Parts: sequence; structure tokens; C-alpha cells
Amino acid sequence: MNHVALVTGLLLTAKIHAHSALEITDINHVTGNPTAPAVTEQCGMYFDTPDLKNVSDRVVGFGCTGSYKNGGKAIMEMGFEYDPNFDPRGGDSIVFVVEKVGVWEKLSEGSGVLRLSPNGEVLVLNPAATYKESNCGDPVIETIFSPIEGGNWTGWISEETFASSNEGCEPAREYTERYRCIHAMVGNKVMSAQLNGVCLLRKTEYSLENGFSYDLFLDMLGTLRFGED
Repeated sequence: MNHVALVTGLLLTAKIHAHSALEITDINHVTGNPTAPAVTEQCGMYFDTPDLKNVSDRVVGFGCTGSYKNGGKAIMEMGFEYDPNFDPRGGDSIVFVVEKVGVWEKLSEGSGVLRLSPNGEVLVLNPAATYKESNCGDPVIETIFSPIEGGNWTGWISEETFASSNEGCEPAREYTERYRCIHAMVGNKVMSAQLNGVCLLRKTEYSLENGFSYDLFLDMLGTLRFGED
């Protein structure tokens, strides 16, 4: 079986819609903040982001550097810094690397944050992308992959779970049960985008004081549209 057919089979066996599944909380009262047209043109992606303010009292939203066209890579980033003490390893921004390479091709060639296992039967995290362990040395004990899909794309989210902390060591907050440390790869036949890791707040909160909530991220991801398909 070729990789495209195999990955398509993996998707169809456990299809999850990014905007309505995974126990999304209704956040209709959080006003959508559309991506600027110039950013969409340069990075090839559009989102509605929550109307939330960061530590500088500015509404968060995506910016873009580089370009995905002509074989290049674009970096689409949204900072949500609020707590200056938040460990940078846990992240205070959501960053997508965008390329004009189809998601199936990206997955099959093994150069992305997600790849197929050596036997080609299951998804795995690229060793260079995984969190591996917490600041207390507690290893990742489980990685779960959830298929997702949107208006003109499909993909996966991976979530890593850490072992309980060693006695006498206080884990950084992003490595506790309060947060979900994830990676993602999404795209279509023409384009792909990779999220190389961020720890998001498990509880739904409508501010950024403790971080960006996972539910808000999923709702935002559900509005994603690629510029080409």
C-alpha cells in the first residue's frame, strides 16, 4: 500500500472535525479577529483569532515573515505573552511553518514534525520535535495522535503526556496536568503547515493570564483556510 493511501486510511478510521469535535466549548462570545489580507497573501493561511489581549494590552493576531511561494517557507506567528515568568520551552506563541508542499507528500518524505513509522503503518513524532522530558527529567510516557479536518485541509494533532514528577522536583507548569503539549501538521494536496510545539492551557479561560486555552486553539483552527488547494 502506498503512503498516500495508507495515510488516507488512517484519517478515515478516526476522522475528527477540528471545529466541532474534541469536546470544544462554545466560545461564540469571544469575538473573531480576522487575519489581515496581507498576512493571508504572504503566508497563504487565514484564521479567525479570539479577541484576547496580551501583556501589552494588544489584541493577539497572526503576522507573517518569509513566503511559502517559489520553494520558500513562511513563518506565521501569533504571540500571546502575558506572564513574563512562563518558561519559553512551554512557549508563549503559536508558530506555523508554511510550505507549498502537500501534506501527504510532507508526511511521506519524513521531513516534517510528524512522520510515518519505519514500517509505514502508524504516525510518530519526529525525534527532533518531541519534548522528550520535563524540566524534572520526567519522560514522555504517551503520545496521542488525533486526526482533524477543516474547510480545505486535513491533518493531525499530537499530544505528549509526561510521567509524574520525581519527588523533590517541582515541574514547570507547562509539564503539569494543567497544560497540553501539542504538535500539529495540517494541509491539502498543494500546501502544508506545521506547528512545532506549544503547551496550551487545558482549562477554558477567556484571558491569556495563564496561557492560551486548548479549546480556543481548536476553535481557531476550525476557521483555518489555505489560500491554495
